[in-house]
Amino acid sequence: MGIRFNQVSYEYPSFAEGLYSAIRNINLEITEKNEFIALVGHTGSGKSTLAKHMNALIFPTSGSLEIYGNIITAKRNRKVKYNSIRKKVGLVFQFPEYQLFEETVEKDIMFGPMNFKITQEEAKKKAKEALNLVGLDDSYLSRNPYNLSGGEKKRVSIAGILAMDPDILILDEPTSGLDPAGRRVLMNLFQDINKKTGKTIVIITHDMDLVYQYFNRVLVLNDGNLIFDGEPEKLFRSEDLIKYHLDYPNTIKVLSHLNKELHLNLNIYQKTLEEALEEIKRGGLL
Repeated sequence: MGIRFNQVSYEYPSFAEGLYSAIRNINLEITEKNEFIALVGHTGSGKSTLAKHMNALIFPTSGSLEIYGNIITAKRNRKVKYNSIRKKVGLVFQFPEYQLFEETVEKDIMFGPMNFKITQEEAKKKAKEALNLVGLDDSYLSRNPYNLSGGEKKRVSIAGILAMDPDILILDEPTSGLDPAGRRVLMNLFQDINKKTGKTIVIITHDMDLVYQYFNRVLVLNDGNLIFDGEPEKLFRSEDLIKYHLDYPNTIKVLSHLNKELHLNLNIYQKTLEEALEEIKRGGLL
């Protein structure tokens, strides 16, 4: 058992509309092992709100969630150990500065594990292992997190959650602001963590190229409603993308344009640049 949404809605006060519905009647199940899920939708569609429910950071206005056997409703339940939920379901915010506040990288990563009553030595060991897992060496442990690059800060914030060894890892726009090479490095890292540890990983993203190349399941939110839950291949073969306010991956757009302008019959459904180039060669253009 991982996370199950049962008719979950969430509203918050809005000056313009009184109460604004961020998500509406969500039914969704996420298993605790081996899933690699993209969560997509236009800005304001409810993605971050949905993610915050996944580790009980906020509570539903109506409906209920079951998170590792704990029932979460609008009313806080004193019998539910919310900290234990947040240990099992780790959430990494879009902006790493929200999670970095200590004077060294080591102390920052140790902070989460230390909250769960382990020894300092154990926390140091977990900090080192998590840092190495995100591709940074031990020399970063003594560095000030505020002096790191944007990409390094993202990795340290991810390491801070990984050090708590969650079963499910949720990341809000982890590749935003990175160049294409940096995005690939991080996505390969997440995919590697998913394969090596079996942890379920949910990533909020606007990047349709990444969704097509890396994920085996995609959730689409539109105006607070869950309107698609399935394989990316099926999503991108649908004519509903425009209705969903989503774009096609660049490979599909380029190959479609070539077919239209040059009257070709290329297979447009190629996930990577390399596959697209091979298809262009097959069509006799290179």
